[in-house]
Amino acid sequence: MAKTILVVDDDPMNLKMADFILKKASYEVILAASGSECLDKLKENSVDLVLLDIEMPQMSGIQTLEQIRAEGSFADLRVVFLSASGEASDMQKADSLGAMDYVKKPFLPPALLECVEKALNK
Repeated sequence: MAKTILVVDDDPMNLKMADFILKKASYEVILAASGSECLDKLKENSVDLVLLDIEMPQMSGIQTLEQIRAEGSFADLRVVFLSASGEASDMQKADSLGAMDYVKKPFLPPALLECVEKALNK
């Protein structure tokens, strides 16, 4: 059975690119354009991994992950951040919330797939 990955990014092009790369690698993919949509999708679907953009309007990826961790049933959910920035404070906060890894945007298919494989096999 294919693993399901929820991709959360406010940039439609990043969503399309991740969707294409992951589906080509035989993953099931669910897309969300915001932190609040991510939380809704998590309640509606069983996912194995979340790829979460850090910088989003209204609710950042860090704030989204805080809410994911606050929900008891999602406390152990695997999360990898997608980030165009390398802000040390964001990375430290993400680490403290249990983020597994980071993929620098714009991402190349091999880097994204390697990170996903590593996160799913931990």
